[in-house]
Amino acid sequence: MRTRTPREKWLIAAFGAIVLSGYFGITAMGNTDIYSLTRVLTGKNLGCNLQGIDLSGMHKPETGLAGADLEHAVLSGANLRDSNFTGAFMRYADLSGTDLQNAVLRNAVLNSTDMTNVDLRGADLRGAYLVDADLTGALVTAAQLQSARTLVGAMLPDGTQHE
Repeated sequence: MRTRTPREKWLIAAFGAIVLSGYFGITAMGNTDIYSLTRVLTGKNLGCNLQGIDLSGMHKPETGLAGADLEHAVLSGANLRDSNFTGAFMRYADLSGTDLQNAVLRNAVLNSTDMTNVDLRGADLRGAYLVDADLTGALVTAAQLQSARTLVGAMLPDGTQHE
């Protein structure tokens, strides 16, 4: 076994410090699952727990959040165009003002979600659960809403409540 040079030892220590500071930064944001957050930021997320995470204003088109648990998450004002939310659990999330153009929300659970002024043009809502969701001012077509599994109690874009 060879002995490491002082420079190699310094590089290893510096790398360790960077990893630890990144971990502590992530926990300060309220998420102790570093693996999950890394997968979200790299767009390779499948089924992670991001409950209550605040990603408001994030600019990350084409993000992979299929199957993610985003209950109570704050994504307001984010640019998540072309992102994949297939089967995501987003109950009570704040998506107000979010750009979800061409996003895939197939079979996503969006019950009681704030979706005011969200841009859903071209989004796939087939099988989505929108019970009690607030879609006031949302940019979405009637055909998209009809493809959702349920809209019971949802506030529609024109301000009327679905029965």
